[in-house]
Amino acid sequence: MEISVIVPTFNNRDVLRRTIEALQQQTLPQDAYEIVVADDGSTDGTAEMVQAVRGRAPIRYVSQRNGGRAAARNLGVRAARGRILVFVDSDLWAAPTLLAAHHRHYPPGTRRRGVQGRSVTHPASRVTPFMRVKETTPDLTFRRRRNLSPFHVTTRNCSFLREDVEEAGGFDEEFGGYGWEDIELAIRMRRRGVVFEYEPEALGYHYHVETLEGVREKLRQAGRGAVYFWRKHGRAMRIGVFLEIAPPMLPVKWLVYRTPLVTPLVRWLVPRAEARGWLLPLNECYNHLLWEAYYDGVFQALRSPRPRTAAQPGPQRAAER
Repeated sequence: MEISVIVPTFNNRDVLRRTIEALQQQTLPQDAYEIVVADDGSTDGTAEMVQAVRGRAPIRYVSQRNGGRAAARNLGVRAARGRILVFVDSDLWAAPTLLAAHHRHYPPGTRRRGVQGRSVTHPASRVTPFMRVKETTPDLTFRRRRNLSPFHVTTRNCSFLREDVEEAGGFDEEFGGYGWEDIELAIRMRRRGVVFEYEPEALGYHYHVETLEGVREKLRQAGRGAVYFWRKHGRAMRIGVFLEIAPPMLPVKWLVYRTPLVTPLVRWLVPRAEARGWLLPLNECYNHLLWEAYYDGVFQALRSPRPRTAAQPGPQRAAER
């Protein structure tokens, strides 16, 4: 078994079905990979759906009580049999060559390597003003094909050697809410000598019709997780700057996002811009409201000596795992 595709999921049955179907249509030989669905306590019939699916590659289903994204991925790692672990979210619909594109980076004897794939928003998910503005501003992030920064590693679509994940200790399950557990693992792996590469041909389409309030809740969790991340790594300035919570930055963030200086005006403008289809102003307004939620989580966590990063179990948990 060369590849284990680990798909963590939570109450995302219908979209997950399409994710599995896409993984069953890969150009990689069917005996070279397996699909491991790691269910984080779903209550929507996910287990029955997965058990009914038949296809080219074997599917393994494992489950746990609701414990968070990091815990679900660790569950998948423990169940996996492959030399290479490919992580995809349950709302990522893989192009037919995604696994083959990952696989060619791992010839026999390869050590200490990881590969970041590419994901784009699926056109069919752009059905609301919020979804339509998600890619109004182009992604200008520079990603090196070789020696990719660990700050650019996300488990929506990436791969590692199994032994490297295990030697690094897996995902930190203190990240119980949304965000950062993948980058934090990548930083630990980099310190052990793992080199990351970017492979744009490992392409997947992200299908998730999100709402502003739903993403704001995820950003609150990410804000709390950011403080935990920063504290875990000794309050390193580089990490604080990346997370935008370094102490010199916080007074300005407080002024912009935690006082009535800007946010009331943004909230007044949003419904008017939505009614008129003003996508560029909406993009700026939505971004402000998302950052406002992020800093709600950040400043809440900074007031605590040890921030709780886990989200409360229940339907408000993000379905995209």
